[in-house]
Amino acid sequence: MTLTLLWQEYRAAHPDGYGYTWFCEHFAAFERRTSATFRNRHAAGAVMQTDYAGQTVPVIDPATGIIYPAQIFVAVLGASNLTFAFASSSQKLPDWIEGQVRALAFFGGVTRAIVCDNLKAGVVKALWFEPRLNATFAAMGTTTPLSCRPAAASRATRPRSKARC
Repeated sequence: MTLTLLWQEYRAAHPDGYGYTWFCEHFAAFERRTSATFRNRHAAGAVMQTDYAGQTVPVIDPATGIIYPAQIFVAVLGASNLTFAFASSSQKLPDWIEGQVRALAFFGGVTRAIVCDNLKAGVVKALWFEPRLNATFAAMGTTTPLSCRPAAASRATRPRSKARC
């Protein structure tokens, strides 16, 4: 979108409105006052975003008393931000799939798409346009698993770009 196109849309809606130069000055003043932030709006049931949290938490096995570090699987519904968390012993494929299944059961339904980060259990090869997903993850049923863009391309470590996957 260019400033010229914005002005043309403005003039179509307001034929007696500002000329191009005055419109540009007002637009520049508006830009200085505001901080443009992308708001990703999801339709209900459209997407479930999944990943593992960065830190592990200590979990005590009640039978043995042994403490082991647990990985925290997190799933969030895009529209409502309803969140599910599950502690697993690893980030390997069986735990990854179990987390997906438990999250969908917790939410009480299946979203049209599951969006994940590029972890090895879910994504075999992270490519820009067509990432290669793990066969088990790709065959999960009625939902479409998707992965985020590779970190180098999307700067996925930045919180504002992470949710745009």
